[in-house]
Amino acid sequence: MTGWRNKVAKQYRCLLTVVALNVPIIYAILLFDTRRVDFAAVTWLYFSCVVTGYYVLPILLVITLIYFLFLPVRKLAIISIGAIITMFVYYLLIDSLTYNITKIHIDFFWLEWIINDYQGIGLPSSTLRMALLGLLGMIIVELSIFIVARRVKKPKYLILSFTLFTALTFGVNQYAYAVAYQRNDIRITSLTPNLPAYIPITSHKNAVKYGGLLPIGENESSGTTSECQSSLNYPLSTMKYNIPPDTELPNIVIVFLESWRFDMMNEEVTPNIFAFSKRSSVFLRHFSSGNSTVAGTFGLFYGLHPTYWTAVKANNVLIDNPVFIDVLKENHYDFGIFARSNFKRHKIKDAVFRGIEVHESFAGQTKVDQDSDMTRQVISFIREQHRNRNPYFAFAFFKANHFPYSYPKEDSVFLPAKDINLMSTGDDTDPVYYRNDYMNSTYYVDRLIGEIIQQLDSLGDLANTVVIITTDHSEELNDNRANYWGHGSNFSKYQTMVPLVLYSPGQEPQQIEYATSHIDIVPTLLQEFFGCTNDIGDYSNGRNLFERQTELRPFIIGSYVNHAFVIGDNVFEIYPMYTKKYKLYDIKIQASAPPVISLKVIKEEMTRFYHDKDTGVNSPGKLTLEK
Repeated sequence: MTGWRNKVAKQYRCLLTVVALNVPIIYAILLFDTRRVDFAAVTWLYFSCVVTGYYVLPILLVITLIYFLFLPVRKLAIISIGAIITMFVYYLLIDSLTYNITKIHIDFFWLEWIINDYQGIGLPSSTLRMALLGLLGMIIVELSIFIVARRVKKPKYLILSFTLFTALTFGVNQYAYAVAYQRNDIRITSLTPNLPAYIPITSHKNAVKYGGLLPIGENESSGTTSECQSSLNYPLSTMKYNIPPDTELPNIVIVFLESWRFDMMNEEVTPNIFAFSKRSSVFLRHFSSGNSTVAGTFGLFYGLHPTYWTAVKANNVLIDNPVFIDVLKENHYDFGIFARSNFKRHKIKDAVFRGIEVHESFAGQTKVDQDSDMTRQVISFIREQHRNRNPYFAFAFFKANHFPYSYPKEDSVFLPAKDINLMSTGDDTDPVYYRNDYMNSTYYVDRLIGEIIQQLDSLGDLANTVVIITTDHSEELNDNRANYWGHGSNFSKYQTMVPLVLYSPGQEPQQIEYATSHIDIVPTLLQEFFGCTNDIGDYSNGRNLFERQTELRPFIIGSYVNHAFVIGDNVFEIYPMYTKKYKLYDIKIQASAPPVISLKVIKEEMTRFYHDKDTGVNSPGKLTLEK
């Protein structure tokens, strides 16, 4: 028995040696991925911890699980482990080569379409030959490593030391990233967009509590002075605005109702907004850029697909703010930003409203009281700006109609209603009680928004104020009878299609039926009201909302950690190891294959703003006003 245990231990040490010998190969491949980043000393240390802790530790855990689960058939286990290690390192290699060409990391969706039509996606024929040669080469390399691992002398404490080392480096890299993320230290955060399937921890609470233990980002200038360190080229060229002399620039008011469904902008649920919509442009097939708050908010203010969010966060000190905020600042707008959505913790403040006060604290113990107090503050801001006769930008983000839905008793107009207990729901749960609960909260928020609209009207500000009323994402209420509730869990229309009401002084009211997106709002504002002369593609993935679209337009919609492609009525929900395919209107129906032309559009839009210092692309453009 002792001899058998010794043989098992020896064999397992051999497998660990194989993993250890692969570390330099993995290190070199990932280093190639990050070659566009300027490495400081702390970057080298962090990168090394990422390699061993994030990429090597999972392989170590997988081979341990397989080996000991299949001890009775150890030869089969070793063959399986060899295949897994080979394919993992080969994936990193192919991803690196593909990323160098397309600026897109490979996931199962792109892998499937590369296999089906690699030329249609934009890869040359030689790429396939290189991939096959690479696979053959990787097999030879791994076989050689196994031979070497059997022959080299293995330290007695290899298992313990190697396991502890990888676990320690995992803890260090995750903790370091959380602190760097909180403190905007791009010496660390700039690596993130370049690494495949890398989703580090961003613990705001622990970063604040324990951040002082690491000398990372102690001030915002740490490692942030070089533009070539940015992984983004945003905007692509200098922003130019042809604003006629003596032009009175409009006030702009944007209002978010949290979790507002596309079918809940009507006379019964939102009577005040519905009445206002009769004077406005109403977009009937409008998509948020996300099924989560951050993705939806980011897409609106940047006009970029949410797949850029990681890179924007990593480089937000260099970017400063989106071009929309830049032009408002340049024209001396006053800002009133009121949000009950943790903009600071989610990094929206740093990425969208850098240098601008964001009001996130409101009187009251409940969401009802806090939304009411926020309304008072927004109205007070509008009155003050009216007296000052200065152009202003107001943003109000209401939260009472976020789950669990909140409203005062007098707004209980839809009955019977009750809170949802997610632990007791199923596919056949009737949503009527919970739907009424949701509608009551939305009815309450509509009443508050009505007060803001009435104030603008009574002051006469609507004569020169653009008002946009929309939301961050929608809210599903078991619409497909598939037990989906809330948001952030799929990309069906019940979580992604939202209302959009746009009031523009002097513009005839209209209803627009072609598909539009949150990423279209900023280009529309810049063209229609600030005379932007740039091509929209210089600064946005969007289009002008008022330019009728006739072709099939793909949308990229983000969530918390993944994203989806919406092409017509087909949804392709992207995960690293698989793609979930379903219809926009019914998650239980399989999606159809997408046209290759849509994939080309998606690939171009997902990579347009990535900066490659090796190609000689100019530094990001700056603001220039022509008056």
